[in-house]
Amino acid sequence: MSVKTNKKTKKIIDFLQKEWVLIMILLVLASATRFLYLGHPKEMVFDEVYFAKWVTNYYNGQFYFDIHPPLAKMMLAASAKIFGYGDAGNTDFSKIGNAYQTDYYKFLRGMEGLFGVILVLAVYALGKKMFKNKWPGFLAGLLIVFDNAILVQSRFIFTDVFLLAFGVIGLYFIYRLKEHQRLNSDAFVDLFFAALFLAASILIKWTALIFIGVGIVVLFIDVLQNKKKDFVFFIKEATAIAGIILVVYLGIFAAHLMSLPYSGGQDDNFLSPRFQSTLLGNVNYGKYETPNLFERIVNLNVTMFAANASITKSHPYESKWYTWPIMWRSIFDWEKRLDNGQVERIYLLGNPLIWWMGLLSVVFVFITLFSEFRSKKKTIYFESLLVLAIGYLFNLLPYIFISRPAFLYHYFPSFIFMSLMMGFVLWFFLKEKPIVLIVIFIIIATSFIYFAPISYGLPMSEERFNDRMWLASWR
Repeated sequence: MSVKTNKKTKKIIDFLQKEWVLIMILLVLASATRFLYLGHPKEMVFDEVYFAKWVTNYYNGQFYFDIHPPLAKMMLAASAKIFGYGDAGNTDFSKIGNAYQTDYYKFLRGMEGLFGVILVLAVYALGKKMFKNKWPGFLAGLLIVFDNAILVQSRFIFTDVFLLAFGVIGLYFIYRLKEHQRLNSDAFVDLFFAALFLAASILIKWTALIFIGVGIVVLFIDVLQNKKKDFVFFIKEATAIAGIILVVYLGIFAAHLMSLPYSGGQDDNFLSPRFQSTLLGNVNYGKYETPNLFERIVNLNVTMFAANASITKSHPYESKWYTWPIMWRSIFDWEKRLDNGQVERIYLLGNPLIWWMGLLSVVFVFITLFSEFRSKKKTIYFESLLVLAIGYLFNLLPYIFISRPAFLYHYFPSFIFMSLMMGFVLWFFLKEKPIVLIVIFIIIATSFIYFAPISYGLPMSEERFNDRMWLASWR
């Protein structure tokens, strides 16, 4: 009896270790969490008042001004139109909590959810590629699945999940490119896709430059360590990537401007009179020498940068960069009080166990790197951990010098690198103790479920809500 049981147990364990099974586990868990309660609330949540509205501008051709590049809005608009969800009706986008008048918003949230799933799978693929082992990638993917902050950004009409997914996929192709010893046609395919996805990431927000920087670091370290490659090889790679990124960047902005030929009212006033003279219906239309498309793209980007830098007005949920690793502050996204005395609230708040355990993993990795660097005895994981540590730090460093308000979601690129570090640390120490590993993730999943009501906006009493506010600064 025990022999048969042991054989069955071994078969189950062997089955669960198959790569396609691990991918399916991530796919099912990510899909279930991202698409659950997709239509709730049927009201605008936080920055949906901007992004959901700007998407509709592509249907009527009205120009709008945003401090961020347009790719996410363009993708949402195009996909909604193709699948017949382009009608927002007479929805009033003026404030948080206003109701959507059609199912238009469900499709847009569905697209966010889709990229939330893609992000999980991309983190798995990158982790596997970096550590040449599927388990660190799988564990990192689970951490992304069970983080409540990433969940919120993957469910509502924001844009960070696009940035993260594209950035991680871009780094995955950078690691594929690194494996080539010559710049042949096969290498160029990986180079092209690396550049394409990295370009897509900065076309969401400029903060995605961190992924390009990390990609360049990976290729530079490779040249230093690989005797078959020299500095000229690195320059060729970097130049080709930069060239493709520039072409894609300019192409998307050109498509953006050509899609919005009409005046956007007050939004026009951010741009120069010459730029305004190209917008049909603007008071300056035809009054100036018409700038060419490239000039308009440059004018728009310069204005975006200036507007971004000039933001000084404080926000009640802004936070300092050095508080992000400990998740000192949340973001209050939405609230609705019910007649029965209960309340529905949505907070951008991570899974505390992941964030705080992850910070310990980051500290361990930095200590390990320092120790190995001093001893000059480097393990096979040194390079991968160094890249993750550089990515984690370099995402934070600019915020030391940025005076404009910043928010918890600016930490997300660092969070991705942290998750990969934590996935590695858990695997490295517990690969021979699977039961302990399973127990840890059961506790993490339990914490995720505990905080889920304020991620999904589910009804609860004030008492139960207060129980979840472990820190007064989260309110």
